[in-house]
Amino acid sequence: MELRVFNKSTGVIAVGGILCSDSEAFLQNLAADAGKRNMKNIILDFRPLEQMNSAGASVLAKLASAAKSQQFKLFAFGLNRRYREIFTLTGLGEGMVVLDEAAAGTDELTADDLRQLKQTDAGHGRQDDGGWAPNISTLSVTEKPAGAMNKNVDGRRVLGPLQGFGSLWQKTYRLSIRKPGLLPADVIKIMKNHFPAFQPPENKFYATAKGIAAGEIVLIDSATPGGMVSTGVLVSYADASSFTLMTPQGHPEAGWVTFSAAQKGDAVEMQIQGLARASDPLYEIAFRIVGSKLQESIWRHVLSSLAAYLEVKADVQVVKTCVAAELQWERTGNLWYSAQIRSLPYNIPLLFKKTPR
Repeated sequence: MELRVFNKSTGVIAVGGILCSDSEAFLQNLAADAGKRNMKNIILDFRPLEQMNSAGASVLAKLASAAKSQQFKLFAFGLNRRYREIFTLTGLGEGMVVLDEAAAGTDELTADDLRQLKQTDAGHGRQDDGGWAPNISTLSVTEKPAGAMNKNVDGRRVLGPLQGFGSLWQKTYRLSIRKPGLLPADVIKIMKNHFPAFQPPENKFYATAKGIAAGEIVLIDSATPGGMVSTGVLVSYADASSFTLMTPQGHPEAGWVTFSAAQKGDAVEMQIQGLARASDPLYEIAFRIVGSKLQESIWRHVLSSLAAYLEVKADVQVVKTCVAAELQWERTGNLWYSAQIRSLPYNIPLLFKKTPR
């Protein structure tokens, strides 16, 4: 990848190969270079793209967040129909202007600019969508696992990290696993198969019969200081070495959590990485008071449970980074869907439930 000067105010970056976590430093450095040249527009040309996994989507989300903070505009050009659907699903399309082949021009790019861009030979990649969930406009719960409350999910849209209210955080939890013969794919398979069981007792996760598979919904009933909250997540991406859970409207967070395993020397590193922000103002207040610590304890518990299952040391490392501190006041309306508030009526019977002696 390199930055090509298109005109005095615009640069073009051809995004080729596989867009994944390894691409982050390249893209961030190129965007910084464009800023030094006082470019106000950056066009990401995806025509040579071979594939983007969910970690690649996180790279683009952080780049879009930086564009908003640093006041330059991002454009996405050359996406095929399927990738435009993925950009809609992940909310990336709200962080950049998606231009299709029929685009006639924008305030920043004239029709002549686009004609020149189309004539540029950038190559043609496969734009493989393997691993991604099918096109989903709203969630539809077609299977209710036994015991699940099943509230605040059906009919909701999923929200990416660009669509929430609070400060945007990336939180990474890592567990190094040294066990002869164990492969990254083995660790992910164990995590998928035992994901509900690895949760802390106050969190009830209900997977469908298909389990952790792209396009499936996992229902969640979670006991919080504010009462029981019923919500869920969409498995937006899944392959042999990773899977990603994405939040619906009303969930405490807007964003996703990616679970991945990779070989690191003589060990397999299991990683949980969240890229999300509080969905609405009330959740943001709750996260700043106690919610953030409670959330961190959940993923520590999951990795510790995995370590206990594999009979290895549970040495969980945590790295937290504030990607964007500013609040997105235009997203205040997310409060309407709050699962915390909408779960309140279902907490009333619990007040009268007798506690076993």
